[in-house]
Amino acid sequence: MFGPVKWTCVPACPGLQFNEIHVWLSKLSVSASALSLLRECLTAEEKERAARFHLDRDRNRFVAARGTLRNILAQYLGQGPLQLQISYGAEGKPALALDSTGKSLSFNLSHSEDIALLALGWDRNIGIDVERIRTDIEYEDIARSHFSTGELMSLRALPPQDRVEGFFLAWTRKEAYLKARGNGLQVPLDSFDVNLKPGEPARFVRGVDSQWQIVGWLVELGYPAALVYDGTPSHVRFFTLARNGFSDAD
Repeated sequence: MFGPVKWTCVPACPGLQFNEIHVWLSKLSVSASALSLLRECLTAEEKERAARFHLDRDRNRFVAARGTLRNILAQYLGQGPLQLQISYGAEGKPALALDSTGKSLSFNLSHSEDIALLALGWDRNIGIDVERIRTDIEYEDIARSHFSTGELMSLRALPPQDRVEGFFLAWTRKEAYLKARGNGLQVPLDSFDVNLKPGEPARFVRGVDSQWQIVGWLVELGYPAALVYDGTPSHVRFFTLARNGFSDAD
């Protein structure tokens, strides 16, 4: 899979099967009334974190992302948003606390500017990443510092007009893998390879066990994303929040 996803409507929150991964798209620019409702879904600690942002834009995006996360998780688990106990691992990866539910629902969240993605699955290690393609960064210097020799060669082999996109395709795929592992600081970015040619399905090239699966797509033009999870290949379904319910894209 690679390219934009087509969205269609479904009438209610879908059931999550054990052989499925669900990916949710949410826009973080919401009305003042919606933002107020989402803020009420946050814990006191999350409200304190939000208050530390200096810019209103960043504060509001945090509230929208965290409130939406709690609302979606609550839908799947049949609980209230404030009933969910979210804990954080040594590397900062969020997870539902073991005593908050009898089911093991795994999830991971990523956002870039106004776009947020949430991935969910049962009894999985999951990582997701989305980035906006930017031309105002020294991507070649970053690649030399963090990419493997093979990835650098692949990047330089691309036509010049494709190299910025290739860099961000690789970056999202590598970040999603580290987030799925949950021990990112212990895995050097140059210790494994991903492909990065625009238009090709995402895949691992070197240094990753076969238990790990990877999927890449464009959320919309200029926003590549990647999903990594462990276990057998599963059906990935894509959803987006709608005004009066949910939307689905298979």
